[in-house]
Amino acid sequence: MINRLFAQSPLRLSLISGLCIGLSYPPLKLGFLSWIGLVPLLVALEYSEPRQSAKLAFLSGITANLIVMYWMAFNIGAHFLAAFASMVASIVYLSLFWGLVGYVFSLFHVNWGKGYFIFPFLWVSMEYFQSFGSLGFPWISLATTQSYYLPLVQMVEFTGIYGISILLVTVNVLIYRYIRIPSVNKLKVLRWGVILVVVPWLFGYGRMAMINQTRESGDIFRVSIVQPNVGPHEKWAVENRDWIFHHLDSLYVEAAKTGPQLIVWPESATPTYLRKNWRRMKQVSQRVEEYGIPLLTGIVDWEYEKGKRKIYNSVLLIDPESNKESNLYHKIQLVPFGEYIPFSNQFEVLDQLNLGQGNFDSGQNYTLFDVDSVSFSSVICFESAFPKLVRKFVKKGAEFLVVVVNDGWFGQSSEPYQHEILSRFRAIENRIPVVRCANTGISVIYDAVGRVQSYLPLNKEGVISAGITPGNTLTYYTKFGDQIAHLSVLITVILGIWFWYREK
Repeated sequence: MINRLFAQSPLRLSLISGLCIGLSYPPLKLGFLSWIGLVPLLVALEYSEPRQSAKLAFLSGITANLIVMYWMAFNIGAHFLAAFASMVASIVYLSLFWGLVGYVFSLFHVNWGKGYFIFPFLWVSMEYFQSFGSLGFPWISLATTQSYYLPLVQMVEFTGIYGISILLVTVNVLIYRYIRIPSVNKLKVLRWGVILVVVPWLFGYGRMAMINQTRESGDIFRVSIVQPNVGPHEKWAVENRDWIFHHLDSLYVEAAKTGPQLIVWPESATPTYLRKNWRRMKQVSQRVEEYGIPLLTGIVDWEYEKGKRKIYNSVLLIDPESNKESNLYHKIQLVPFGEYIPFSNQFEVLDQLNLGQGNFDSGQNYTLFDVDSVSFSSVICFESAFPKLVRKFVKKGAEFLVVVVNDGWFGQSSEPYQHEILSRFRAIENRIPVVRCANTGISVIYDAVGRVQSYLPLNKEGVISAGITPGNTLTYYTKFGDQIAHLSVLITVILGIWFWYREK
């Protein structure tokens, strides 16, 4: 049966790989497919010359990325044609990395015969470079496919997400070698396969038990999340503004009854420039002063800098007792083509394009908030996909993280589920609680192990609360970052130089 499967044409094998990898991402709980999903692609590439391999891997990438990111075409905040074009451009751009991996793999495999040795390092290098620059998008790392396997993902405390990626690709390579290489020592390959599958799970269970014991005696900080469940267009309709503020106010009062030390509203919760609107700001501040419970809320903000008006997607802490100068955070990692046009700072003509996107400016400061002597930070929406960004906040002193989100632009597609689960990784990487407050859902509170403490599903209005234990010990990943990725890039470069020298 296996031989019959791999007797398919390289084109079909590439499509099978793309299908398996694409289906392994949330919300489908088919993450096990990524442990075997790259094997058909490896078979397709084994006898293909480099250019053909690049095309096959590109096709596989197109298939996988289309399944994962189809939701980009259904962004209700943009015209359908613009949203569809953005989806196509993103899928093609990210799939080019797959094509490059296929090309380099084939160069090694055709000339050396053992290209599979470099394949895991090539893959992780690809994922790592996908996270950089204006078009950075670490959302689709293979690690995301394992997000529902809580014991397994405990390893990211040491390895980051790239440790899971290299594990998955290595297991795929071992399966490929076991099936396709007659001369291989099958017992040895099988032994390594079992070790790579079993040991991370055992480690995860043990680590979870250890953290349970150390966290039981920690101080508890109570936080409440407000999920107003108001659609993006509905929120900004002029005739709804009074109702929106009344709605948020009533939910604040409901949250206050749970006795929290902090209440959180989602991204751009208020339909106004709140800091600049004296009447609305007074209305909100008076309620905060009445209950004495600080409010962290997403806002749209603007400031004049060097004679130019700059608009920011921001988070504001309203707390009469805190330092006003440290109460504001401006979003650093903006959404390309959603919140700005990439490279518009270098080419002013791009700043004039109107594709339905916002025209926000990027913040520069990694803000720490403080409530009851507990320091925390907040990131906004897309930023939660970037491990290295969150890591900087934690290194600066954040003891827990608040993620404010508005996924209402994508309705009931896969996007809210994929986005929400990324917060689990940020919690485990840094061993801090993560509080995720979404406008229309999904809102969730994760502990430092990545377990759900409280949860409010999509398209539900309400308040959730939990007592969290702030983290104050830096993990290996927080201290040293993506060493697995750095090592993979280094090995890829060294092998590339060796190969070039050998051929020369």
